[in-house]
Amino acid sequence: MDREGRAALWTFLGMAIGFKLITSLIIFWMQPSWSSAALLWWMNWYWPFLPLLVLIVPAMFWFRLRRVRAKRRELIRAEWRVDPELDWNPAIAHGTIPKS
Repeated sequence: MDREGRAALWTFLGMAIGFKLITSLIIFWMQPSWSSAALLWWMNWYWPFLPLLVLIVPAMFWFRLRRVRAKRRELIRAEWRVDPELDWNPAIAHGTIPKS
């Protein structure tokens, strides 16, 4: 990600978190009671877990992708009886196996 993209991301996150915090503080300032504190808590309890979700979903995709690629590599080796020490390199044109 380039510098402008990172700046835009941090600006967006700062605005979202700042808006949520300031709005919650204003609500609590206007109505300082246990019921408003409970309401604010129940409306915002999931916010600390959102970063975990943002990290876990791509990690699950990456692990599944690695597992599928390994299975594909084994299927190609089994079908074509390719020498096991040669490694499948999908970056080479037409999906050829490099000869070392």
